[in-house]
Amino acid sequence: MELTRKKRTRLYEHIVEQIQNMIKDGSLAPGDQLLPERQLAEKLEVSRSAIREALSALARMGLIEISPGSGAFVKEASIDNIIEPLASIMLRETKNVFHLMEARRILETGVVKIAALRSTSTDLFIIRDAVMDIRQDVEFPKDPGEADVDFHTAIANATGNPILISMMAMIAGMLREAYGPSRKKLMGIGKNLWYEHHLEIYNALARKDPDKAAEAMDRHIQTTIDELKRIYRWEEVEFTGK
Repeated sequence: MELTRKKRTRLYEHIVEQIQNMIKDGSLAPGDQLLPERQLAEKLEVSRSAIREALSALARMGLIEISPGSGAFVKEASIDNIIEPLASIMLRETKNVFHLMEARRILETGVVKIAALRSTSTDLFIIRDAVMDIRQDVEFPKDPGEADVDFHTAIANATGNPILISMMAMIAGMLREAYGPSRKKLMGIGKNLWYEHHLEIYNALARKDPDKAAEAMDRHIQTTIDELKRIYRWEEVEFTGK
């Protein structure tokens, strides 16, 4: 492990930067164990407290996993490793929930257009199945959250574009963090309306109509934004859409 010492006011930041770079360039691979605290401190000629601070920061970023008694290991890269630290930072302020919704609106109205043109009969079956799950969930006292995530994820999968699929997975994960606890309140828009929105999107996809699918998706997300504003009583951030 080639590490160098660099004098900075906050030494731990330099340690974090060096380990990040080693993970990026492949010098440290998933599963690799970092040197023990004492050896790292001696190699860098810094205190063990600076090493501990750096390791804690890397763990919060989802890059390493610290196992008491065993040491620190590089984690396997995954969407969850990105979502959790990003969501915890981004969603501390209510306004960022709306920034997330704005990003979702831009992404999903484009994604659904592509899905309308590329979806196979299998894709449509999976999307329709999610709609039916939403219908069943709203008819009974059950949170339709997972069925909703399945619906939007299935639409992204129907594009066949791995970048869009990964972006949607990240958005979906952040949405769970953002308004998971408020999802039942979101049902205040009306259980039937919630189901009808998803059915309308599915019907447009089944007809291979990208423009109608985008309109239906935009209407659904805008309604969700309006309801979130009511829940949070937030008036400062305005989303006028297109």
